[in-house]
Parts: sequence; structure tokens; C-alpha cells
Amino acid sequence: MRNTRVTQLVIELLRTDARPFTIHELHARVCEHHPRTAYSTVYRLLGRLELEEKVTRVDWRERGSRFEWADLPHHHHIVCNVCGESTDVSDNDLGFSAGKIRAATGFVVDHHSIELEGTCPDCQA
Repeated sequence: MRNTRVTQLVIELLRTDARPFTIHELHARVCEHHPRTAYSTVYRLLGRLELEEKVTRVDWRERGSRFEWADLPHHHHIVCNVCGESTDVSDNDLGFSAGKIRAATGFVVDHHSIELEGTCPDCQA
């Protein structure tokens, strides 16, 4: 992958922002610094980063796909039904335990994904 200014910015945004981005959000952020950047450039860049396993796709049903840096510790997201804001949630916050699941069901958990939705503090007001 070419190490362009846009590539560097996309990687920096994904590595430093705690929330997953839609392609549209990421493109808008890139255009703040590089206004002539095509949407297709960001789209192709995310595709390459995903193939290289540097970026993880987070699918939120009707909200579509979002992307985040892959080296983050395993976590889930809670998404506001009103404004779409999201916050990370860890397995410890949920009380999830692969050991408890195995003891109760006999299954060995290879992967899990928990989708949480609710109303954020701002939208509750």
C-alpha cells in the first residue's frame, strides 16, 4: 500500500479515535484536511486495510458497516437508537465468561459478538 498523506491520516484517525467510523464519516474527516480526496479513495483504502487485517469491520444491522483499528482489545459497542452515538463495552462490563458458557452448554466459544442498543445520556434529556 502506498504511504500517502491520506493513508497516514486514515490510519491515524482509526488508531486514535475510540469509536468505529462509517466510510462516510471517515471520508468527511479526511476531507477536513485534504478536501479533494475522493470517496472512492477512502473506500478502496479501507478495503485494503481490511484485507491486511489492520482494520475490523463492525456490522450494525440496519446501521450498516463501520470500521475500527484491529489491534484494539476485544470489545463490543452500545449504540444510541436516537442519534447513533456509540461507546465501547468490555466483556467484564457484561459479565461474559467463555468458561461459564462452556460449563453450561459444553460449547467452546471460538468467537462472540454482542450487539447492544439503547438511548445515550444526551438523548435521554
